[in-house]
Amino acid sequence: MSAENHIDPASRCIPETDPLFDQLAQFAGLFAQSWDFALAEFNQRAAALLPDGLRFVEQDQDLIDDGLSYEQRIGERRQIAMRRDSLHDLYGALMWLQWPQTKWAIHQGQMAGIRAVGPKQRTRRQQALTHIDEAGTVLVSDDLSLLDALQSHDWSVLLIRRRTEWERAQVYLIGHALFELRHCRPHDLQASKVIAVHQPQAQWFTQDRACRIADLDQRVAAAITSGEAAADPKDQSTLPLAAVPAWDARNSSPEFIASAPCFRPRPAGRIYAPPIKLT
Repeated sequence: MSAENHIDPASRCIPETDPLFDQLAQFAGLFAQSWDFALAEFNQRAAALLPDGLRFVEQDQDLIDDGLSYEQRIGERRQIAMRRDSLHDLYGALMWLQWPQTKWAIHQGQMAGIRAVGPKQRTRRQQALTHIDEAGTVLVSDDLSLLDALQSHDWSVLLIRRRTEWERAQVYLIGHALFELRHCRPHDLQASKVIAVHQPQAQWFTQDRACRIADLDQRVAAAITSGEAAADPKDQSTLPLAAVPAWDARNSSPEFIASAPCFRPRPAGRIYAPPIKLT
């Protein structure tokens, strides 16, 4: 998805009836603002949250004429380009504000690839980082056997036999394209690349959502930097958004699980990166 999806000035709002967007409740006011006012508020928040002087700028023709790629512009000028009224770029900016360390780690990995092979090619690590940047999720569970079932693509175990335990797992989006697609085509069967996290401490799950995301942001960023996560496109398993019980009522049906194309078996011989462990 790209700049073709624009924010409708008559209905600038987060889809409030879709629980997938609960993660963005703190940003709801930004959707109601005009582009110029929203950009100013983004930068006010960026000054407090983003590393190394990063700021948001409009991607107009003058900016395009500098000849730099999106990542080069961030690396060389500390400018995060946004197209006017682009829904894709709005969600991308929100992810910078909500996952600043993770987004910075993704950027650093992309720049390392640019330095290695130039701006017109991509290393396998860059491909993996792009998957997380555009369509990444983070799933947290206190049950390693559930994470094993996820990485085995055992959808019937997760959604039928162990549904009660699966419902207690928590899922957070990093990929801004997932938000955009869900906003525009809510019934599409989207799939994400998931970074699985094992958190055995029960009290962690009762913390304020912002505290949980801040904790995950730090740990996921460290895992990306070290290569523990997103080192190769095949490292992260798939999580269909339709596999999250609160996000799709259809997933209680065995027929839906058996027939929906998003519920694919694990590729033969595929070995995923192990879950990140929080203690």
